[in-house]
Parts: sequence; C-alpha cells; structure tokens
Amino acid sequence: MGRQYEGIPLASALLFAGIFATLHHIFWLPLALVLMAAILLVETELEVGFERLEVRRRLGPVKLKSKSWKLEDMEGVVLAEYKGATQYTSHSQQNIIRAHSFILTARIRKGHGLEFEDVEMFEFASQQKGREVLNALRAQHVPTS
Repeated sequence: MGRQYEGIPLASALLFAGIFATLHHIFWLPLALVLMAAILLVETELEVGFERLEVRRRLGPVKLKSKSWKLEDMEGVVLAEYKGATQYTSHSQQNIIRAHSFILTARIRKGHGLEFEDVEMFEFASQQKGREVLNALRAQHVPTS
C-alpha cells in the first residue's frame, strides 16, 4: 500500500515541539527532525495469503506493528464508504474538514461458537486500492459484498 501519511499530525506536532525545545538545548531540533522523518517514512503492507490477511507497518527493514486474521474465520467482508465531517472553530474562522475514505470491515467468528465480531481492518484513501484487496479476498473464496 505504500506510505499512507497517517502520521502527518504527529510529525508536525513533533516538529513544533523540537523547535520550541531548541530554546532549552540545540540538540533537540535535529532529534525532532530525524523522528519526524521516520514517522513520515512508515509504510503499510497488506498481504492476502492462502490462509490469512495480514497488515504490517514497517520502517525500512524493521517491522513495527503487525495484525493478521485467518481467512477461514471471516464470515464476510465489505468495503464501506465513509464520509465524515469534523468541524472546529478558531477565534477568526470556522473550518470543516471532510474525511472521505473506504473502510475494509470483516465479520469474524470468535472461538468455536456462533459469536461474531465486526472488525475494521484497514482504511483506504481510494476505492481502487480497497477493491484490489476485496478482489484478492474474493479469489480466496471469502464472501464479499
């Protein structure tokens, strides 16, 4: 999936913290810049295998975080369009930020019983990328809609 840039708010906060921390010691600004670059270079990989779907976040060769789900436990997968709006008001203007994304959600069986859990697996910025993953799951005989 490449870089998703979901760390932009954290990276910008870190940059401002580094600038203000420079008043205390000059060492903090280069450290903040290196950490900010590392946050922005985090990549996300989605892998649909024969037995499982895995979401990995990595920074270069280092794996930072990984989640996986067994395909046999999935009762159904859907790619849902999400249109949300966040509204905030500053002292001089009012802004509305519209988030438009596509969320891959699966109904997963819990244990051996008839209990199910709806899990949001990944949020895509474009419908095309989400459809690619949905088609790969369909090819592995996972019910999709």
